[in-house]
Amino acid sequence: MYMQLTNGNIFWTKKSEIKNTYPYLTKDISCDVLVVGGGITGAITAYYLAKEGMNVVVVEKNIIGYGSTSISTALLEYSVDIDLYKLEKMLGNNNSKRIYQLCLDAINDIENIDKELGKKSDFRKKDTIYFTNKLMQKSSMVREYETRKKAGFDVDFIEQNATININCGILTKNLAADIDPYKFTSELFEYLNKLDNVKVFENTEVKDIKCNYDNVVCITNNKFKIKAGKLVFASGIETLQHIKTNIVNLYKTFNIITKPLPQLNKLDTSFIMKDMCEPHHYIRFTKDNRIILGGEDVKMCSKMSDGKYLKNISKDKYAKLNSCLNKLFHNIGNYEIEFAFNGTFANTSDSLPIIDEIEDMPNCFCNLGYGGNGILFSMIGAKMLKDAVKGLYNKDMKMFKIKRNV
Repeated sequence: MYMQLTNGNIFWTKKSEIKNTYPYLTKDISCDVLVVGGGITGAITAYYLAKEGMNVVVVEKNIIGYGSTSISTALLEYSVDIDLYKLEKMLGNNNSKRIYQLCLDAINDIENIDKELGKKSDFRKKDTIYFTNKLMQKSSMVREYETRKKAGFDVDFIEQNATININCGILTKNLAADIDPYKFTSELFEYLNKLDNVKVFENTEVKDIKCNYDNVVCITNNKFKIKAGKLVFASGIETLQHIKTNIVNLYKTFNIITKPLPQLNKLDTSFIMKDMCEPHHYIRFTKDNRIILGGEDVKMCSKMSDGKYLKNISKDKYAKLNSCLNKLFHNIGNYEIEFAFNGTFANTSDSLPIIDEIEDMPNCFCNLGYGGNGILFSMIGAKMLKDAVKGLYNKDMKMFKIKRNV
């Protein structure tokens, strides 16, 4: 079934012109690893594979960076979408702390890649605030604070913030970041395309896949053949058609972005925020002093394919986000919403990614950074899969298998 992943006036692709275009495949080719998906996950995956000296081909069925990457709020947090004290009950203390450490490492990895690209992706280290405005959640926030403190994270419990109206929260200094996801993807693909061992194709869709004992043969929409030793799916939601186990739910998420606000120059905006109440709201600021507020997620249903229904629900969600922004920001005065858009995303029941070899598809792997921390999960997956395609499995991959106990 056709699913439109993005709708509305999308900020990231409007603020940056398409820097490069890439050819579509016009002949049969072969490679060591084929990466399917030309978003931020595909870019990061191809980067690590190429660094290992492998011959890599990347195919994107549309335009590079114009899928789910373009609607990401691109918050990079050391924490995940499930509270640490809950995660410890599910996975144990050591595994839970390890996941948080992997996210921290991934932030540093993205910063290093951004430096390698010439610092063109608006990457900025930030503080992070996990907050609530609901009095009934204060005890849960205290519990989460104590759990993070015990795990060794340098956290402070706060009951106010000069910029945003909050009841209480957890402040963690300098363990988060934000980025322009489209710029990062665009710049990384430009870098990759200059390497002798990487080829990038857009408007090239894989239509048929034949898995053999020692290779994978793919046929594209134009009937050309790609013969690869290994294949990595980095195409997010579309990869689900190849996974038999149903551990993923699909959601629509909504975003609003203000016009630039000069008054923010007088306020502290050196942080990103996420609220405790589910579905979470995500808040960040752009380099040109805009406020981005995302959330109001709603589970996908068949009605979403009806344009009129989606338009009405989007209007309602944008209004709720605007109301939330009004309540949170008590010092900014008048503002205007310039961008409003929505997208489809997937999440697992434990809010963790899927990084694994696909059952009954020999030599095929997936790097699926599902959830609110998707960019960091993609980084974690890319680093694991650069070894997995060579038969070297990282023990941490067990936490991210397709079939896992949750």
